[in-house]
Amino acid sequence: MSFQERPYLTRMSQFAWLSSFWFAIHFIWATLLTVVIPARMEDLVPLAELGTRQGILFGLGAAVSAVLQLTIGFISDSTDSRFGSRKPYIAVGVAVSVGALLYLSGATSYWNLVFAYILVQIFLNIASVPYQSMMPDLVPEKYHGRAAAMMGIFDLSGKLSGLVLSALVVGGIFFSKTSDGKPDYAVLAALYGLLLISLGIAVLAKSPSYPVTRAVRWLRIRFGDNSNNFRRIFSEFLRFEFRKSPDFLKLALSRTFILFGYYTFIFFIYRFAKTNLGVGDDREMAVVLLSAIIIGAVAGNIAGGYFSDRIGKRRVIYIGMAVSIALLIPLIFATNIYQAIYYGVAMGVGWGAFIAADWAFAFALIPKERTARYMGLWDLTALAPQMVAPLLAGIARDRLLTVLPGTPMAAEAEAFRIVFSFAIIYFILGLIVLGFVREPKIGEGRH
Repeated sequence: MSFQERPYLTRMSQFAWLSSFWFAIHFIWATLLTVVIPARMEDLVPLAELGTRQGILFGLGAAVSAVLQLTIGFISDSTDSRFGSRKPYIAVGVAVSVGALLYLSGATSYWNLVFAYILVQIFLNIASVPYQSMMPDLVPEKYHGRAAAMMGIFDLSGKLSGLVLSALVVGGIFFSKTSDGKPDYAVLAALYGLLLISLGIAVLAKSPSYPVTRAVRWLRIRFGDNSNNFRRIFSEFLRFEFRKSPDFLKLALSRTFILFGYYTFIFFIYRFAKTNLGVGDDREMAVVLLSAIIIGAVAGNIAGGYFSDRIGKRRVIYIGMAVSIALLIPLIFATNIYQAIYYGVAMGVGWGAFIAADWAFAFALIPKERTARYMGLWDLTALAPQMVAPLLAGIARDRLLTVLPGTPMAAEAEAFRIVFSFAIIYFILGLIVLGFVREPKIGEGRH
């Protein structure tokens, strides 16, 4: 059994088409997490239980995704195929995700929505974990910063496009509503499917297949020494060899703290805009705030990717997060949407720099022959906060409503200021842990 020599991509145009599927993934998650599901929650659950119920939904989805990501990463790394170890899973995940998203669009009850959301988590992760492993598989170490910046551009532009279009659908501006006056979520589901299929095919068609085992015609899963003994398979599944990559583990912990802060406030932006910024029921203005943050992040992402290859990834993360912390404080205490947009754009610049440099840092530290497994673990740094942070924030919001004085709207506004302030603490903890991570020099990455 023989493997071909590793193919490498070195041009920005190659980074662009390799990253393009990221646009579809983040278009979907941005619309679901920040617009569609919060809007559906208001239709399906009592207002007094909204925070807790939304936290439960996001937490269950993240828990399922966490288990799946580690599993699919392990299986992908252990796959022999004429199509490589990534492409078969991308193809299956895309095909089944389209059906799951159509099912979600027609959910008619809270628990129906929860079940549909879990299905989407399962099948999108089957596609996305092997897909994101293609970047460190195929891009040389000295180009990691630029490749991560390109990935960040498609990430952020997908989020921005998704937020704008979902606001138009939810608001019924360009697309008509259903007969009962509700937004036509089937329009978004159809667009999800179009993006997944078209961009998925583009990446599958243009990307080199790696690693290719010529002796295997279709697909075979190998575990260790090819033994089917369950104990051997389970032992191989858990073998991450952290002693050989302690800096990766520290970087993952740093990112977990920082994303814990991010998920403490991002899922409640719509309610925050409604209660604190005077937008009322104008959902489109809440989307404008999110879009402003993303626009700033695109600029910061480009700069962060460029400078992380020149002045160091850790230094760029420090600078980016310092900007984010400095601007998040006045954003939390803003009293109208225009102030929030101003601070949001500036905060986004710092956040975008963090995204580019942090991913590039991870690429440099991941062991090359276990890429998908470590990328699955890397994704846990987002899933664990996504599972816990919104639940804690939602419970805190609901409890504070019962003790804070004033009208329900005034109490909720003050509750969000208190809850969102904890994000700053999480950001600082992440930067403290980052100080213990050693950044390898070019050519010193893990092999």
